[in-house]
Amino acid sequence: MRPRAVFFDLDDTLIDRTGAFARYVDGLIARYPSAFPPSRRAALVSDIHAWDRRGGSDRSVFCRQVTAACPGLGLTPEALWEDMSSRLPLLVVPDDGVCAWLERLTATRPVALVSNGSGRVQRTKLARARLSALLPDVFLSGEVGAEKPDPRIFQAALARVDRAPGEVLHVGDDPERDIAGAARLGLATCWVSHGREWPQALPPPTFTVERIPARIQNIAEVLARWT
Repeated sequence: MRPRAVFFDLDDTLIDRTGAFARYVDGLIARYPSAFPPSRRAALVSDIHAWDRRGGSDRSVFCRQVTAACPGLGLTPEALWEDMSSRLPLLVVPDDGVCAWLERLTATRPVALVSNGSGRVQRTKLARARLSALLPDVFLSGEVGAEKPDPRIFQAALARVDRAPGEVLHVGDDPERDIAGAARLGLATCWVSHGREWPQALPPPTFTVERIPARIQNIAEVLARWT
């Protein structure tokens, strides 16, 4: 039998995007303190995290929400997006355990990254996480021209690794974009839950782990069972 392959999402799967976003918001407050008066600061920060939806929101909608709620920023939605897309990727922190584990994994089977986002933003995150050299096969929606759950981005990765869908496991944190999108093509799936409940309206994933950074053993056990 040919060796099987694994596809990974990036944000909040291989990297802690939520942590980087929190650091970005903290930096925004430090740079624009008047836009976050102490009496409203906690509520505004909570709203910003909710509007972000762990990176799953429409970026133009998100930026309009933030600039409307925080006029003291003095930024247009477009300027806020340029600020965020330039600064947030630089706040990604590498995880030595993830890097070492991926190096071992890529020595045994094909591995590819399948992620939504622009090449500029996502490739900067990969570099900051020290994953660029470990994951040369990268499929980004901004470069492929198709965004998960569109089957075309998964099909592009399948063609690169030369595997049938049933031979591939896709690992990601978004129930619809990652798990349902991959499953519709016949890929096995592993949901990175971050402690959330699975949406009952969707067919369940093949496997579930809580997170990958700091919980490498969990995903390693999934791969051992799957193969």
